[in-house]
Amino acid sequence: MRQPTTASDNYHLISDTPGQWVDHTAKYGFQDITYKLSPEDGTARIAINRPEVHNAFRPITVNELRKAMDLAQDDPTVGAIILTGEGTYAFCSGGDQAVRGEGGYDDGSEPVPRLRVLDLHVQMRRCPKPIIAAVAGYAIGGGHILHMVADLTIAADNAVFGQTGPRVGSFDAGYGSSHMARIVGQKKAREIWFLSRFYSAQEALDMGLVNKVVPLAQLEGETMKWCRRIMENSPTAISCLKAALNADEDGQAGSMQLAGNATRLFYLSEEGKEGRDAFLAKRPARFRAVPTSKL
Repeated sequence: MRQPTTASDNYHLISDTPGQWVDHTAKYGFQDITYKLSPEDGTARIAINRPEVHNAFRPITVNELRKAMDLAQDDPTVGAIILTGEGTYAFCSGGDQAVRGEGGYDDGSEPVPRLRVLDLHVQMRRCPKPIIAAVAGYAIGGGHILHMVADLTIAADNAVFGQTGPRVGSFDAGYGSSHMARIVGQKKAREIWFLSRFYSAQEALDMGLVNKVVPLAQLEGETMKWCRRIMENSPTAISCLKAALNADEDGQAGSMQLAGNATRLFYLSEEGKEGRDAFLAKRPARFRAVPTSKL
């Protein structure tokens, strides 16, 4: 019997051509990000677009990212989400220090300064659709955390990774530290934070921070190839797997995600439908007459 190889599936046959994007940025009034869809591929592309500050985020940016994530999650034609930065110099350089105030980041768009990027992290974790970070250039500070919170990361060979918080009087005690330690190990996570050094794309690959490194010119094509492969798979299975992989880190909230998936699947079962139909018909439910699934 012939031994299976990496060529045994059809992955090598999947197209790596760039997506054919339809730009919806103006439709939603976004100023700090771009929002594009590839209907043919079932993919959304969300990109930070502040090149003048190396794609650093401010409260407006984060609020727009959250809205775009909601749009992609609620769009039944979207099965995968790409998170990236416009241009090749920076994926995201973290929080914009020019608008950092005493209580968080304050660009005048909100009455109370706060760290809304933490809400974005939670939203990305709870999104049932896979999020792939496509990283070109610098992924530093809060930008580094954004790519880690994403489900997968594909990096261009010019990518640079690192945490700079301690050098500017900042830190992330949430996913930026605990999740990082799960990925690279406690010792390496402490090195990354305590020394605040920069690491190349190859170094990031070696420590498990990214999934693949490709030449810069191939970044979008390779990312689209991964999205197309994901779109061949069961979306329910992907959603449940994402919740399961997140559950051990996310505590009760992670368990709720798993429970929510189980409840949704139960609603689709014959038993679940019988309970609903009996209530609407004002009759006793005939659960014993409903065949149970055999696992």
